[in-house]
Amino acid sequence: MALLSSGKIQNFKASVEKYIQDNLSTTEGFIIHYEGLPFESAHNEWIEETILGVGDTEYVRGIGGSTNAMLVRPLINFNIYVKKQNTTKTNRHYEIRDILAGYFEIKDGINLYDFSTGDFTNSLQLMHVSEIVTDRPIPSSDFFQYNYSVAVEWRQEFT
Repeated sequence: MALLSSGKIQNFKASVEKYIQDNLSTTEGFIIHYEGLPFESAHNEWIEETILGVGDTEYVRGIGGSTNAMLVRPLINFNIYVKKQNTTKTNRHYEIRDILAGYFEIKDGINLYDFSTGDFTNSLQLMHVSEIVTDRPIPSSDFFQYNYSVAVEWRQEFT
């Protein structure tokens, strides 16, 4: 079994992070802490993104020729942090949640690119947000914190 470009989890992760960078960082101006990258904690508010595994899987038939696929639903987790000591808004984490949720509503599409070969322009497929998994504030003494996580439906193809 060989994974096709559309089946590589590195392409899934990079495509999701490109979507987050384009929308939440560039368009909305949020500081994003990407999983595994160094982070400067001097910021007053930020969003932390983590992929929590592949999630549910389902075999898909009839893709074409010798191509097979698994329909997978990886979970993308977002933790929103606002330092209590540096804000006058007790609802700031809710404001950020509402903006973030606007980019990750059910049926919203995310392009899957082939980052493994350096192709950052041609979409291999359109992935969709399939479920809101978590949507709740988290009690904390130092931060206003909110947790929002979604499942993204993705066709992981192989031969």
